[in-house]
Amino acid sequence: MLSAAITRDGAMCGLRFDDQNSVVHVITSILQFHHESTWIVSASDDQTVRIWNWQSRTCLSVLTGHNHYVMCASFHPKEDLVVSASLDQTVRVWDIGSLRKKNVSAADNLMNNLSQINSDLFGGIDVVVKYLLEGHDRGVNWASFHPTLPLIVSGADDHLLKL
Repeated sequence: MLSAAITRDGAMCGLRFDDQNSVVHVITSILQFHHESTWIVSASDDQTVRIWNWQSRTCLSVLTGHNHYVMCASFHPKEDLVVSASLDQTVRVWDIGSLRKKNVSAADNLMNNLSQINSDLFGGIDVVVKYLLEGHDRGVNWASFHPTLPLIVSGADDHLLKL
């Protein structure tokens, strides 16, 4: 369950997310709303990025792969991508296209529901790492997509900004 006090610009105060398995996801960064969907993205010290539906108050996907605290995560302004920055010295770009297709499909369509159950039981992949960016010598604290160009900027504890 999502229990948080957040503002439209993503500022947070007293934030706590509990998923269906009673796992607490403590947020380490500012949240971001998706530009079209009823989603928010969060980064956490449990080494995950999570995508939540703020209307239904459910966790839609847990993005795993980082090996240290995830300090930042944000949606691409136009494409089905998420960027994350971690103290494991990496920036990851996640493709969330399948997650979007899965959540846009008609909920009352029997075939979609059966396909969804099969996917959930047998490990369907909703989100994949599209790019793994390495190059910082210390933990990465922040990464962001450029609003119009195919660029990512990252900042890290090595006192460098990288494009």
